[in-house]
Amino acid sequence: MENHCFLDWFENNYEMNFAATQTQRTVKGFTLIELMVVIIVIGIVGGIVFSGAGYLFEKQAIKTTQAQIEVLQVALDEYKREVGIYPETIDFMGKESSQILLHSLFGTHEFIDGEWTRLEPDDHRRSLIPLENLTFLPLADDLSGKFDPREVDHYLTDPWGEPYIYEFPRKDGNRGVLLYSKGPDKQSEPFADFEDVPDKRPEDLDNIPSNEPGNW
Repeated sequence: MENHCFLDWFENNYEMNFAATQTQRTVKGFTLIELMVVIIVIGIVGGIVFSGAGYLFEKQAIKTTQAQIEVLQVALDEYKREVGIYPETIDFMGKESSQILLHSLFGTHEFIDGEWTRLEPDDHRRSLIPLENLTFLPLADDLSGKFDPREVDHYLTDPWGEPYIYEFPRKDGNRGVLLYSKGPDKQSEPFADFEDVPDKRPEDLDNIPSNEPGNW
C-alpha cells in the first residue's frame, strides 16, 4: 500500500514538473520570438521614419531655398535702386562672393576705390534683408565666439550648408545677376565665360532656380 502511494506521488509530481518545464520553455520560446518581432518592427518603422524624415527635410529645404532666393532677389533690386549697381564680385567666388552678397545687402560693406571694405559703424547703410529668415556662417574661424555680421565677416548658406552662388557681372554673358543654390546634391559651379555654356549638366538638374547657372 505504501509502495503504491509512493508511485502515485512520484507520477503526479513528475507530470507536474514536466508540464511546468514545458510551459517555461514555451514561454521563453514565445518571449524570444516576440523580442525578435519587436526588433524587426522597430527596424522597419525606424527605416520608414528615417527615410520619411529625409524626404520631408528635402522638400522643406527646397521650399526654404526658393523663398530665400526670392528675398535676396528683391533685396538686390532694392540695392541697385539705392546704389545704382548690383554688388560686384569682381573675381571673388564661392564663400567670398556669398560674403559680398550678405554684407552688401546688410549694409556693412561696400567697394571703395576698387577695394572690398568694411564700413565704420556710423557709415552702415540700412539692412535690406531679414537676417532671421536667412542662414549664414563665419567666413573664417572666429575665436571670439561672436556671431554678429556687424563685427565678423559671414557668408550666406543654403539649407544644405553650401554658400549661395552669386556673381555680378555674370561671366557667361547673360544680363543681371547670377544667384542660385547648388541644391541637394551640392554640386554645380558657374561657367567661366559665355562660350562655355553647354546644355544643362547632370549636376545642374536640382539647382534652385532650375534655369541657373546657364540661364537656360
